[in-house]
Amino acid sequence: MTQTEAGSKEWMPSRAAEFLCGQTERLVKGKCLTPAECQRIYDFCGVRPDFPQWRRFLVPLLSLLGLLSLVAAAVFFVAWNWADMPKMAKFALAELLVVALTVVVWWRWYDGLARSALLAAALSFGALFALYGQIYQTGADSWELFRAWLFVFLPLALIARQNNLWFCSWLLANLTFQLYYVTVSMSLMDSAIFDGLDYFPSTALYSYLIVQVLCLVTREVLALRAIKHNPKSWLASRWFSRVMAGFLLLMLTSIVAGNVSGWRYGPPHHFATALWLLVLLAGYFFYRYRHPDLCMLTLGTASGAAIGCVLIMQMFDSSYDVGGLFMLGCLMALWLAGCGALMLHWRRKLYENQPVEVSFTKVALLTEQLRRHNLLNQTQIEEIQQYDHSSHLPWYLRLTLGVGGWVAAMIILFLLILVLYVAGLLNDPNAATVIIPSLILALVAGGFLRAQGVSKHHIGLAWAIAATCGLCFGFCMLFEASWDMYFLVGSLCSLPVLAVMALAMADRTFRFMAVTAATFLLILSGNLLAGMYLPPVASFCMVSALIAVIVIFWLWIIREQINLAATAGAEAVSPLLWGIPSGLILQCFSGINSSLLFDFFWRPAGYFTLSTGTGAGIAAGLIIGCLYQTVVKKTSSAPLLLVAALLCGFAAYYAPGIGLGLWLLLMARYQGSQGVLAASGCFLALYVIDWYYFLGVSLLQKSLLMFVTGVALLALAFAAKKLISARKEEAYANH
Repeated sequence: MTQTEAGSKEWMPSRAAEFLCGQTERLVKGKCLTPAECQRIYDFCGVRPDFPQWRRFLVPLLSLLGLLSLVAAAVFFVAWNWADMPKMAKFALAELLVVALTVVVWWRWYDGLARSALLAAALSFGALFALYGQIYQTGADSWELFRAWLFVFLPLALIARQNNLWFCSWLLANLTFQLYYVTVSMSLMDSAIFDGLDYFPSTALYSYLIVQVLCLVTREVLALRAIKHNPKSWLASRWFSRVMAGFLLLMLTSIVAGNVSGWRYGPPHHFATALWLLVLLAGYFFYRYRHPDLCMLTLGTASGAAIGCVLIMQMFDSSYDVGGLFMLGCLMALWLAGCGALMLHWRRKLYENQPVEVSFTKVALLTEQLRRHNLLNQTQIEEIQQYDHSSHLPWYLRLTLGVGGWVAAMIILFLLILVLYVAGLLNDPNAATVIIPSLILALVAGGFLRAQGVSKHHIGLAWAIAATCGLCFGFCMLFEASWDMYFLVGSLCSLPVLAVMALAMADRTFRFMAVTAATFLLILSGNLLAGMYLPPVASFCMVSALIAVIVIFWLWIIREQINLAATAGAEAVSPLLWGIPSGLILQCFSGINSSLLFDFFWRPAGYFTLSTGTGAGIAAGLIIGCLYQTVVKKTSSAPLLLVAALLCGFAAYYAPGIGLGLWLLLMARYQGSQGVLAASGCFLALYVIDWYYFLGVSLLQKSLLMFVTGVALLALAFAAKKLISARKEEAYANH
């Protein structure tokens, strides 16, 4: 056996390879490994893909995305409802897509393409049912459409045994049930948060919750059996169980919060409160001792933290004096800190001296192979083994602690306002009244972030966020801007504050947040300035050029990532690497939701829709960056990336989020990160759903774009399969 990952048929390298390469990058920072040696380790582990590995990744991914794009094109076309097109022609187009996908499933039954085509065919029936209701005006309610769609998905899920088909079936079943009782159409998230469950009769609600619990229990029983007898089975995957548990806890938390607060319209649901306690207790004993799962424990702790905060607020419901408010803020901050400490305690106990959800056996095996191929020596291996893995937190725990940090930061600011009020400094407020206390908060944050221990770092994160918000507001108060200019002035004042705080606060999570906010505000302020002082064409070009420069800078960081790890600015690499695309993601969403933003903020002077400028900038940045690699650097994979940049740039020009999402999927494979791949896929799906309601482009144009993109993706999948070699010469000989 030579290379661990070279012979793998998986899309992505293993978690062990991803984790070990991250550790070798840490050795580069410590000058124990050169960038060239680290690059060879990345190549050996398959984290940096060669042509055969690109082929294994691109063919199934492009096939799946191409088929889903065609389905989206059909949905958009049906929704456009072209009046001049004959009814039978509409049916023929919808049915032709279903038949074509069915033929692909039958033709390639044992191939990965068949699984993608089966999912696409099941989704296509939704467009067909919608077209039937649209043409014949049957008067059927929405829930009947989803029920018919569910009856298509269920047999396919039973036959194909795929998690994605079962997930869609579960999702449709929930939509069908909720739409049956709710008179207005609302999404799953809306119904769980905005009191949509109040429309349910008590018996139906309790039955619904019990069925959700039984579905989760059934799934976990099957998963445990699969893990024991066949760990590679589709049932052994954990993501579906976690989604089901998260949705169940979301509903229960919403109901219990209404019971505790009294905000609910109807009578309290005591049964739901008892069920919530039972679920938390049973989940604790099962996922703590029987089948350890840190993600499930994190979900339960987040639910308990939310209910605890509501309960604390109710304790002071009738005593909203200064002392009561101060005690309220302190208790909520202590409660959140305790919940965060509990989650970190479980992380240490469940995965002591090892990373989370990474097989120690696979890490040891891969490490031994690296030693046998003279890629790591014994000293370097010992340094990796002696590393304190307690700071290695999974993404869901980082996300939960980050959200908790933001809530704690708002509480800290609330307490600061109370202190200033008691001191009488708010009678005639000025910038110094806010800036000086915020600087004190920043000093406290810096002390926590420079101390040892993950818990202290996350406490410092909350203080750093509070200090940054206070400083941004304080410096904005130095300028007496009009309401129309306040948005622009606030953005310009925030940029230097974010830059200084990112340099001063030694925390990767905070720096990631700062880079994300700075990227978003830089584009926004540049757009506002250009709209105010330049003609429309020059303004468009300036905004596009600004975004293109940001994208080119991001591509340069990706290319030089390992080399930069050996420089003095190594700590800035990761925040820039992920913060810049996160800022672009926010910009993409803001471009298609500008009307919603204007409902909350007064329309700023000189503002124009960012969607077109953002798309042109992303397209130009991707193409110029890849042209530079092809012509100047002449890297081996540059031609492949140039073709990808052209396709992503074309999609980005019309729909910025689609082009950016496609590129992020490629970057996830280049980084060898399964988490980034999942996050990129979720962003792409959410953007397409949100883009459906964007009024700047007609549904026919959206349909044509998705159709062209789908055909191009399928053509590229075919070309990748035929033109990219499936084999390569062995880079390392057996020893």
